[in-house]
Amino acid sequence: MNIFQYQGQEEDHYTNILMNILALNDCKLVKPFLKSLIPSEAHSFNYEGAYVSIRKKHRPQVEKENEFIIGIAPYKNAIHEKNTLEENLDSIPDAWICGANFNILFEFKIRGSLDEAQISAHKKLLSPHAKVIRLQWSDVTHALQNILANEPIGDVENFLITNFLEVSRNFKQKRRSSGMPSQIISHTKKENEVYFIITGSKSLGTYTVDKVVNNKVERINSSLDGIQSARRWIAKYVNENKDRLPLDYQGEQTIINDYCVVPGRPEKKNQWNQWRLETMLDND
Repeated sequence: MNIFQYQGQEEDHYTNILMNILALNDCKLVKPFLKSLIPSEAHSFNYEGAYVSIRKKHRPQVEKENEFIIGIAPYKNAIHEKNTLEENLDSIPDAWICGANFNILFEFKIRGSLDEAQISAHKKLLSPHAKVIRLQWSDVTHALQNILANEPIGDVENFLITNFLEVSRNFKQKRRSSGMPSQIISHTKKENEVYFIITGSKSLGTYTVDKVVNNKVERINSSLDGIQSARRWIAKYVNENKDRLPLDYQGEQTIINDYCVVPGRPEKKNQWNQWRLETMLDND
């Protein structure tokens, strides 16, 4: 680990900085950090031989009696537990903190939401009794502020923590560089389930919606003015016709599949999307 080693992805980069700070001076900051971050769990931890690492695919130490996955995202509505879509078995945990009787896997998101497929895959890296804890970045910054206020740390640690706290204020303001709507939770092809085809473009000015059930395509709207308005219309349609649609309806948590098509564009550039009903329902 090296605090100055650049990591290409933002989340990896800031995770590297945070974990290197915690690893300073034989990991002396691990105990106060965890006791503030997860006090009820950390009171039984044995911190002897504390170990910090980043980007390790598998658990770096043997199974321990206390094992946790801690997922951290900016907002409460971004960290609610969701039904798993498809497990991302290639996912690599962002970081690990281990001690004599505990292993903790960390998954960080500096914007957007926790990927529940990642969380589900991460569970397979730990023992069956491992617990998932979902927190906010405010919990992390509060723990770091407690270290500044209550721990006898040196000038270097003080400087690094202060600067990390300053940059972390920007995490919740970050936007997806791709412009992808935050409501999208997956891009998995779902031809074997009920899905909706949204066809149109800004140049055409109109968008249509087709419903596809068992490979049968039915046009259900021909006069929408954008992809997001099409999704809002689909959400309303699903809510009103839930008893007649062969889908797994779970209220506002229902997952909707759509396939966005731009006429004249190569098919490989068309996009499958999954989103939850609650994100597109008009609740006025």
